[in-house]
Amino acid sequence: MILRKLNYFIGTVTLMSVVMMGCNESQKNESIQEPAPSSNSQLSILTNQKASAQEEQQALEMTLEYKTVEFAVDNMEGEELLTVEKMLAKKEILKPFLTERNLERSSIGLPFQVADREDASLHAEDIKAKIKESKNDWMLVEYTLHLVFTNDDGEETKTIPLEGEITFLQEQGEWRIQDDTYNMKAFMDIVNKL
Repeated sequence: MILRKLNYFIGTVTLMSVVMMGCNESQKNESIQEPAPSSNSQLSILTNQKASAQEEQQALEMTLEYKTVEFAVDNMEGEELLTVEKMLAKKEILKPFLTERNLERSSIGLPFQVADREDASLHAEDIKAKIKESKNDWMLVEYTLHLVFTNDDGEETKTIPLEGEITFLQEQGEWRIQDDTYNMKAFMDIVNKL
């Protein structure tokens, strides 16, 4: 009886080991798939081509419009600025400009935090943009602007120069902003001050 239980146990362990090793081997084989040679050569041909002049102009215009909308924050006296409703409304306004991935990780609330800390309204002025690099499936745009702070009377109280780069990608046949990197130190100094 003990011998039969021992044989049953050894047989079960052996069978389970074979099944598990077989599953692991098939998973390894499934994950190693060589891409078709034609797709590699087609990809390299595509990435060497430049975006059209019209697409580059579209990216420049989108940069100007996006930065204008992104930094537009009206801080009305007596009105709560840091609300979920305001953040969601701004997200909806920015949605047409951004890729899905960037929309989810974008720091939409940062201009609101800065305006709240400074008790000011914000808007961008003197926005300048130029193409830094251009391919048919992505573009890199450099920009500069002045972020202007105004009080309740509309008087300018502070100006911060900003410069950055926006990466545009094609998403569902449209140019969208994948990444926007700019010098945030002045922002962070304001947000983190006591």
